[in-house]
Amino acid sequence: MKPFERTATLVAAVLLSLVTAACAGGSAQDTGSAATPSATPRPAGSPSRIAFSHCMRTHGVPNFPDPDSKGNYQATGPGALGVSSTQYEAAEQACLSQLPTGGSLEEQTNQCLWFGACPPALLQQLMNIERQYAECIRTHGVPNWPDPEINKGNRPAFNLSKAGIDPDSMGTARFEALDRDCRSRLGGSVPKLPTS
Repeated sequence: MKPFERTATLVAAVLLSLVTAACAGGSAQDTGSAATPSATPRPAGSPSRIAFSHCMRTHGVPNFPDPDSKGNYQATGPGALGVSSTQYEAAEQACLSQLPTGGSLEEQTNQCLWFGACPPALLQQLMNIERQYAECIRTHGVPNWPDPEINKGNRPAFNLSKAGIDPDSMGTARFEALDRDCRSRLGGSVPKLPTS
């Protein structure tokens, strides 16, 4: 390749990379959430997880975190955030309108489990999936595994203590293998519910 051809090729490559970068531009801030750049932009003032976090902080939970890049929140409770349960619940009620609706089953489940934002259709869907998961766990090694229940916070959960199962037993290699197998048998779309 002649020097002129090398220079022309280099210039073309640089221009192509600049055009590609300009076309792929955009930021999480543009979308109104911590979503990927390919997310559909939200109109100003529309609900978003970032707006919800900001609302929680301005309503008395100053250490409330922003969601991660997938829109999920780090598991934590009122005590870890330095507020009382009453203070946390009051802020949550004031800010629920800021949570967007829709998203993947994982995102909707995360919202449901974190904030009690569990529409009846989502609860029904989760209960159906989790009953199938519970049946699989029972038939493959843990015969007293319970069906899911709706707890007092309107959130689905497995009450293991009531069934006589030590929640710590879920950390064993045997149970983890069974858990993976049952989730796989159900198509891998079984959200993890809390246990008590």
